[in-house]
Amino acid sequence: MRRLRKWRAFALVAILPLIPRFCLASEGLDVPEALDQKVSLEGLTGISLFFARTYNENLLLYAIYCTVLMAVVGIIIAYVTDIVLKSLGMEVHKIEHKE
Repeated sequence: MRRLRKWRAFALVAILPLIPRFCLASEGLDVPEALDQKVSLEGLTGISLFFARTYNENLLLYAIYCTVLMAVVGIIIAYVTDIVLKSLGMEVHKIEHKE
């Protein structure tokens, strides 16, 4: 039984690195272009200028802002929907999942 396990481990170590070659996953791909796109700041004011300037200067910070903003907007939509449904007389509560 031990011999079979060693053989199986050896086979995995030998075969796994060859799988991309069998699939031809590494051929025919070009190097992607760099993302050097800039947003024009002409005529922007307020929050639009803030987000455009952040996008131009720091993409990671822009991605964090967008992610947090989407979460906040989702939470606001959920609470507004909750208030509207309660005002219509529907019962709104968490669903209990039973397995």
